[in-house]
Amino acid sequence: MSLHFREAGTSRVRTDKVEIENASSPDSAGSGLSWSLSHFRSRGPDMVEVQSTRPADYVYTQVPLSGGFEAKLNCGTTYSSGATGLIRPQKSGALFRFARRENSLFGVMASLQTVEGWFAGKVPPAVRALLDGAGTGTFHQPHPLPEYLRQILAGALRNALPIRRQLIETAALQVLCFQLDRLAPGAVPGPASHDLRAAREAHSLMQANPMAPPGARDLAGILGVPVNRLAMAYREVFGCTLVQGAEQIRLQAACDALLNGAPIKLVASRLGYASVSGFTYAFRKRMGLPPREWLNAQSGRTAKPAAKPPRPRRH
Repeated sequence: MSLHFREAGTSRVRTDKVEIENASSPDSAGSGLSWSLSHFRSRGPDMVEVQSTRPADYVYTQVPLSGGFEAKLNCGTTYSSGATGLIRPQKSGALFRFARRENSLFGVMASLQTVEGWFAGKVPPAVRALLDGAGTGTFHQPHPLPEYLRQILAGALRNALPIRRQLIETAALQVLCFQLDRLAPGAVPGPASHDLRAAREAHSLMQANPMAPPGARDLAGILGVPVNRLAMAYREVFGCTLVQGAEQIRLQAACDALLNGAPIKLVASRLGYASVSGFTYAFRKRMGLPPREWLNAQSGRTAKPAAKPPRPRRH
């Protein structure tokens, strides 16, 4: 079947063979970065043609979240979910062949002008070849994505807080910058640095134990990085301190537990609070409402929204 994705918002296509849901976020803040999340469900292996009329003036990469695929671009270049890498297409659109009944795919793209601007006038030759299409019209360098970046992206997509969009954009930027760094090692600040990679790994370790995330000293010992360097790198990547990051993760875990029906007293105990009142005070300070009222707001029984927690800066 053939599908034309919308440039922004959400869309759903359903036939007797396949159901496709797509959510797209345009460049809403002038960053030059946009992303999409697509779910494909079918009765078995299937092919889907994704059509697009947009000019091929961008670079992109894709992250398979579940399932697997092989894709053939309209220009003839082929790639697979095992190592999507960086792509600068000659023409938009592709034919996807999915191997499983359910497949999820996250894509992130940036305009050529945006990528060039990231290098402040000092574009490495390898990146210049990407921007120019390598002289053949289509550029493709396959490279697998490390697991810690997949975890950061998956955590951002699961997030239900008001800052979810910012978290996804941050994760999308990290994914794209990682692929740029594979193309020109050391040219892109962030993923090539041992300390910044350690900061992302520290975040993944905290997400793995959200109710009681390890402290800074424990993380530094596990990752083999001095505490002060890990703390500085974490602030650089996530725009907050390790303590603040751990609190955000704990709060997200609390929200998820409450939404799943866990009693407030049990959630407070799991988070290490000596009393429900202490948990209620901390929860209200961050969310703007006590837990019970926040739950009512989520279920639509009250019109009062939850307050937005501090917004992390982009990196």
